[in-house]
Amino acid sequence: MVSVVAQWSGMYSIQRDGEGMQVFARLDPTGYLPPFTDLLANRAAMAAGIRTGWRTAGGTLTIAGHGAADCAPYDVVVNGTRTHRLPAIGSHRHEVVLEGLGDDSLVELWLPHFGDFRLQEATFDGESVAIARPGGPRWITYGSSITHCQQADGPTQTWPALVAADNGWQLTCLGLAGECQLDPLAASTIAQTPADLISLCVGINSYNAAAFSERTYAIAVQGFINTVRRAHPDTPIAVITPVLSLPRESKPNAVGWTLADYRKATADVVAALQDAGDARLHLIDGATVLTEQEALDRLPDTLHPDTAGYAIMAERLSPLLAAALL
Repeated sequence: MVSVVAQWSGMYSIQRDGEGMQVFARLDPTGYLPPFTDLLANRAAMAAGIRTGWRTAGGTLTIAGHGAADCAPYDVVVNGTRTHRLPAIGSHRHEVVLEGLGDDSLVELWLPHFGDFRLQEATFDGESVAIARPGGPRWITYGSSITHCQQADGPTQTWPALVAADNGWQLTCLGLAGECQLDPLAASTIAQTPADLISLCVGINSYNAAAFSERTYAIAVQGFINTVRRAHPDTPIAVITPVLSLPRESKPNAVGWTLADYRKATADVVAALQDAGDARLHLIDGATVLTEQEALDRLPDTLHPDTAGYAIMAERLSPLLAAALL
């Protein structure tokens, strides 16, 4: 019997807390500026897109950890099909027996994508077990809660997870609920991380928080893209403007800008950089990802898609992002 400890993909680093539990960091933890970045640090410690895999003919998967009251579940996937969804709230321990698998089957464990979470243990015990090495193009996606996908029923049903599965990509998800504010730390983390494709879905958090005005927003977007581009001179970058949020489209925020204004300004920055010679920079119009009727039906709070809405987003975005990679 062999016991193989998980090796994780999709994060920047792993730290240990005072109790020896693993805490995952999706952003470079040396770049915070407390107390101003405390909420950003909280969001980046959530395990969105972080997963591991084993090659095995069967055995027992053991998972133990602690999750907050709002913590999303774990997903267990065998050869591409989700077989188990396990709760992660409170102190917990799960033992999942997987029998009758074909030789060299792929067993994946996806960590909870939302909620404060710490991991104590993740191991696979069996007669024939080895770590599954990640393969495929490396994709980093940065965005707001609509990329973080809190409302998705589980971690494999977020739109980034669905797109990565559809295309066979290695996912690094930098969805940061409420905290997609073009922080230099986020740009620096992307700059430090190897990537074959980068996508940036920006604008909605800046609208909601009125964090940037007409004077400052476009320059902040330009600066963020330029930081990423200097580190990844040949990597395709796809900029996604905000998806529809019907009540916000024409409603000015505290600095007098509508969501439509932020969308147009984002597109204008991309056009200017393309005109300046960046042929590997692409624009995806977020207003076309969901129709107006879908925005009414699939955004229960007028802002965040439900699980079915995220599936629609993945279906629409997957070929557009694949085209950018090619």
